[in-house]
Amino acid sequence: MKFIGKYGEYRVLACLLELDIEAYLAIKTNQPDFDLTVILKSGDVVRVQVKATELNNKSTNNAIDRIDKQYDFLVVVIVDGDKSVRFFVMTKGEAIEAKGNSKQLGTTQQRNKEFQVREALLPHENKWEKIANV
Repeated sequence: MKFIGKYGEYRVLACLLELDIEAYLAIKTNQPDFDLTVILKSGDVVRVQVKATELNNKSTNNAIDRIDKQYDFLVVVIVDGDKSVRFFVMTKGEAIEAKGNSKQLGTTQQRNKEFQVREALLPHENKWEKIANV
């Protein structure tokens, strides 16, 4: 997919809006470290970084770098070849923990010639309540 990054951002934006969570695209000129701005019912502002990748591609682990940016939540979007989409919602701390000692956060892996999501991400699948209940 040519525009996988933008696709991921807009899919996450749509998911948040469907959950009645007020969300907007970030203004890149003065908000370069995150992609979406969320305004909670309490009035607090939350910064969301979105990273998207395709499950079946030539990369062996679809690693995400620079997860030390200024954001509150990381949402990893993994698109399967048949256009099914999976979302993994993590706090910044959870993302750093999932990365472990590696330089980058690996999102997928290949086992027995089959691509799959890394186990470290699985507990975070569709955990939108983390953002909604801050």
